[in-house]
Amino acid sequence: MAQLFISGCAFCIQSILTTMAEEKSKNKKLQLLLADLVSNNIAKQLEAVESLRAHGNETVVEPLLDTWAATRSDELKSEIVDLLNNIKSSKVPKQIMACLVNKKYAAQKQLLLSSIWNSGLDYHDYIAELVEIACESDLLEVFEVETIIENLEGIPSDEVLSESLVILGNYLSEHKNESSPKIDLLIQIGVLLKRLNED
Repeated sequence: MAQLFISGCAFCIQSILTTMAEEKSKNKKLQLLLADLVSNNIAKQLEAVESLRAHGNETVVEPLLDTWAATRSDELKSEIVDLLNNIKSSKVPKQIMACLVNKKYAAQKQLLLSSIWNSGLDYHDYIAELVEIACESDLLEVFEVETIIENLEGIPSDEVLSESLVILGNYLSEHKNESSPKIDLLIQIGVLLKRLNED
C-alpha cells in the first residue's frame, strides 16, 4: 500500500515538474518574441507578430499597441491589427478593456473597439464600460460601440443592462438640448439596449 502511495506521489511530482518546465519554456519563447517585437528590425517584428498568433496570450496586447504606435511600417501595423482582431483567448477582453481606459492608448481607441467586434470574444460583462466610453468619445468610436452591441451574441445580465441604460440616460439628459450625429447614434444604442433588456 505504501509502495503504491509513493509511486502515485512520484507520478504527481513528475507531472507537476513537467508542467512547470513546459510553462517556463513557453514564457521564455514569449519573452524572446516580445524582444523581437520591440526591436527596430521590421523583418524580426513581422516574424514576431506571426509567431505570437500561436504563442501569444493576453499579455501581448500592450506591447502590440506600443509597437503599432511606434512603427511607420504599414505592413507591420496591418499585421498587428489583424492579430488583435483574431485573438481567441478568453482572457483578452479584460486586457483590451484596461487599454481602452488607459490614456496612453487613447490614439488606438478605435482600433481596440474594432478588435472587440472582430474577435468574437465575450464582452457582455463590459457593456456598461463600453457605453461610458461611447459617451466620452467621438462619432467613429460611438459607431464602433454601437456595432459591438448590435452584434452581441446572447444577452448581458440584467444588472449590466440596467447600469448601461443609466449611464446612457444620464449622458443624454445632460445633453438633451444637443442635436448631432453622435447623439443620434447614442439614442440608437439606447434602443438596442432596451431591446436586449426586454428579451
